[in-house]
Order: sequence, then structure tokens, then C-alpha cells
Amino acid sequence: MNKRQYGLYLLLSFIIIFAFFLRLYRLDERVFHHDEAAVGYYTYKLFNDSIYSYDPSFHGPFMYYVTSEMYRLMGDTIYASRLLPAILGASMIFLLIPLRRYLGEIGTVMAAFFLALSPSFLYYSRFYREDIFISFFTLLALVCAVKYAEAYVRDKQSVSGSNLYSKERIFYLAIGGIAISSIAALKENAYIIMALIALFLFLFFIREGWYRGLIERLKRPDKDLLIPVAEALFLVIVILVVFSLFYTGKFFDLSGMKDAVYRALSHWYEMHRIQRMGGPYFYYIPLIALYELPVFIFGLLGMFYYAFRERFNDRKKEKLLVVILIYWIIVDIMYLIAQIYPWTEKYLPITYIQSSTIIFLPLLVIGIIGVIYIQNRFIAFLVFWTFSNFFIYSYVQEKVPWLVLNPLLPLLLIAAAYLGELLSGLNIRSRSGAALMIFLVISSAFFIHTGLLLNYKTYTDPAEPIIQASQPPQEKFSAFLNKTYEISSQYSNQSTDIQVIDVDLETQLLWYARHYTNVHWRVSLDAKFNAPLIIVHDSDENETEADVIQRDLGSKYLRLDSAKMSWYWFQLSDITPEYILWRKMDRPPSEYRFALFYKPKSDEIR
Repeated sequence: MNKRQYGLYLLLSFIIIFAFFLRLYRLDERVFHHDEAAVGYYTYKLFNDSIYSYDPSFHGPFMYYVTSEMYRLMGDTIYASRLLPAILGASMIFLLIPLRRYLGEIGTVMAAFFLALSPSFLYYSRFYREDIFISFFTLLALVCAVKYAEAYVRDKQSVSGSNLYSKERIFYLAIGGIAISSIAALKENAYIIMALIALFLFLFFIREGWYRGLIERLKRPDKDLLIPVAEALFLVIVILVVFSLFYTGKFFDLSGMKDAVYRALSHWYEMHRIQRMGGPYFYYIPLIALYELPVFIFGLLGMFYYAFRERFNDRKKEKLLVVILIYWIIVDIMYLIAQIYPWTEKYLPITYIQSSTIIFLPLLVIGIIGVIYIQNRFIAFLVFWTFSNFFIYSYVQEKVPWLVLNPLLPLLLIAAAYLGELLSGLNIRSRSGAALMIFLVISSAFFIHTGLLLNYKTYTDPAEPIIQASQPPQEKFSAFLNKTYEISSQYSNQSTDIQVIDVDLETQLLWYARHYTNVHWRVSLDAKFNAPLIIVHDSDENETEADVIQRDLGSKYLRLDSAKMSWYWFQLSDITPEYILWRKMDRPPSEYRFALFYKPKSDEIR
């Protein structure tokens, strides 16, 4: 290695170490999010009682099984729950090394920098959910596909045309198959990933012209045809066997697999249909722009740069861009007409077709065109992967912040590859070179500031749009937990009676009360209250449930007010410099509140 390469690899090593530090530092400080508490409790049930049943509402079995083993090694703690997401989130940087030939040396370092400090990837690497697992295995599957393709080409180009067969092809197929089946055993959007891969392979099949003479080759199959078919069959078998083991515990249970797939697809379709967590078609764009500014800007520039630079002369580029622009103008006019003249809606396609489909259709078209025309196959896949993910997840009416990782990962790789090309030939003394460096430094500084602010200061602040309302406020909920532990230690410790009236607190408390043996759930307001700890819903009504209980309990009990979630209804006026830099809001958040009534032992009431 020359000095430049040595410096880059030294920098890459530092980024990897720093990525692990950022993910492991104070990992268990933040209280469990609602979803973390739910999956944490079901993981505990598997660990403690060997009980697990697939429920698509709480996703696939992979995370439950692997984390229950962490509990066996380390105990059932928040730290143990989040340790594997943290390790896999940081380990994604290792998977960039096999891709350095395609990203370039500078591009690989930039991708490592983006992954290490990305506010979104860092946050969900410190979060006990499936999404960072999916990102890791998706990137692993991509690496396996790339390395398999390299081995395939190398075998085909072997000396004397002897068509050698390297065993590493089987290795990459096996690992890739395990990665794909692991994604399917994690979360139901695996089927979206598989569908997009299948579409890409179909388009690639057309691009490479493999359909020519296919009928004749099928009539007289030779080694060049039979070996890829056998490899494809091997890959499918690996996927099915691992999938079956996860969902049924058997090597090849077709009925069990069919049931799991049906339940998964039915659940996702129903969530989309009822729009349980619906949002605007552009939901993920401001999220990426706010948290991932350099990735967003250079990713978009990179996609259009790669999509149009090859096999497109200036005239063709202009025509395509003009067609897209005219299309968007026509769509805007239709929305405007529908707004001014509501009676025209029934005559306009915007009434019958979802907004995301109409508006983002050109992005999908560019992605498909990219597969056909971009000469660099790796970049062609990334462009297709990014645009198709934006299209699909804008369409799906389950708008939640963690799904942003799906389009963000390929966008990040494109941004890094594009920046690698720009920086390798940059003349910093020129105006354009200086302007590029200034913007890169400023946007990267904002990127780092945002990531550190989110993950180590405002990690439960609902002013952070990446935090869903299901996150309990840190101080209030921690005070509730501490008081619960304090009072229970004065009585029977984990055998202390606890009465819970608030039904909506159940999911959050199941995890935190998992070691308590005398928790009475869903207690009626008419019941007799005599437990040392009583938990009841609080609200803004004139006389709340908490007020009724307080009046009945008298002076023997003290009250602690807490909250299980907080949220803002965001407005355009909230977007100020203070908000963008520090998440400062001009009003307090709304909250779902509850009250803890506790009875200190002896005469400790003050």
C-alpha cells in the first residue's frame, strides 16, 4: 500500500472503532420504547418459559430466538436486548470492505463515515427492533451476490476456456440464502425486498439478452445452463430450509411455511388498507433531509448522475427530463383543478389512484431505465434499489420512521460512491472545488451534530420526528420505575402486590413487571384498593380516574405523576432555525399520563 492507501485504511479502522463505541456507550440508559417493551417481554417469555408463537403484529421469530440466547448469557436486561442490534449496526461497516472495488477507496471511507454517524442508523442500532437486523442482512445478501458474480465471471474467463468451478460460489450462495431467509424470519417487509430483487433480476435478464436462444438451450441443455439452474435450486432450498426451521422448527414444513407467509401478507395488506399509521406520500423525504443531509443531497445527485451519464447523449437526457417535468406539471394541474372545482374529482385519475403512485411513478421509471442503461451493474442495482424503495414505501400506508432505513441504505451507498468520484479528482483551488468542500464540511458537521443530539441528548424528545409517540419521557418514566423499585423493596420485593387499572399501560409494563409475581392487571375502579402500588390513568378531565382513586385512598398513599408517551402535532410554523438546530419547540408536548399511588411502609409518609 502507498501512503495514501495506508492513511485511508487507518481512517477506516478508526471509524469502525468509533462506530462500536457510539453504539455501545450508555446503551441501556434510555427507557424502553413501547415496541421494545413488547418484543422484550415476548423474548423473555421465550427465554423463561420456552413459549413462542408467531404473531405478524410483532413480526418474525429470528430476533426473539437470538436475543433469548443473549438473555441466557447475560441476563434479561435492556443492555442485553440492545446489544445485538448495536453489534450488527456497527458490523455493517465491515461489509463495505468487499464492496470497495465498486465504491472506490474514498467512497468506501465515506460510506463507513455515513454508516457510523448516521443519525438514523445509529438510533436504530441502539433500539431493540428488527430493522437494523434487516439492514445488516440486506447488505450481507448484496455482498454475497457481488462476490458470487465475481467468482462466476472469473470461472467463465478461466484459462483455455476450461470453465473452472470455484467452491466459493457455493459458499456465497449458502450465506446469501441464509441472509435472505433471516430477513424473512425478521419482518414481513422481507417480501417487498424479495419482490424488488425478482424484478431487478427480470430486468437484468432482459438487459443481458439472456432470453435470446433460450428455447433452443432448454431443448439441448448444456453445462453452461445446468450449473446456474442447479445453483438457483440450491439457493432456493437453503432459503426454504432456514425459513422452515425458524417458523416451524422442522426442516421442510411446506404447510407451516405457507401459513406463515399467508399470515404475514394478510397482516401487511390489512395495515395498508386501514391506514393504521398512514402518512403523506412524502413522509420519508423530510426525515432523510433533516437527519441525513449530505446523504440526501449527494445521493440524489449521484443517482441522476449515474442514471444519465452512460448511453444517454445530451439530447436524450433533455427529452427524458422534459417528459418527466411535463408529467409532474399535468399532475399538479389536476390536483389544482380538483381543489378549485371539487365536482371534477370523479373525472380525474388522482381520485382513483393513490397520490404516491401518481407522483413518484417517474422515479420508478428512472430506476427501471437505470437497470437497462447504466453500464456499471452494481450502480445500476443501487439506483434501482433506491428509487423502487422510495416508490414502494411511499405507497404502503404504514408510515413509521424505522422503515426509512430501507431507502436510506442504497441512497447512502450511492452518495458515498459519487462523493468518492468527486473527491478523487477535486481541485480545491477552483471555485467549484472550494464550494463543494465547504458544503460537504457544513452538511457533514450538521449531520454529526444531529446524530449526537438525537442519540445522546434528545433521545426521548417527541420534537425528534424519528421518535414515535410510543417512547416514554425519560425523566418521568424513570422516576416511576425508581419509585416502584423503592416501595417494593420495603415490602416483599418482587412478590409485592401491584394493582394496575390503566389497560393501555399493559404492554409497556409487561416488560418492567416481568419479575413481579403479584401484578393484578385490568383492575376495575370498583375494586378494593389495598396494594402498596396502584397504577391508574390520568387525563385532562375535570375529575379523572386518578382523582377518584386519590379521594378513596385518603392520606395513607402518596401520588407520583408520570407519563407513558408524549407527542407533538407538528405544524409548518414549527420549522425554525432553533428547531432545526436544537429541536426547540414553543409549546409543551401533549402526553398520555398516568399516576402511581404508593404506600411507604411504617411511618415514612411525609
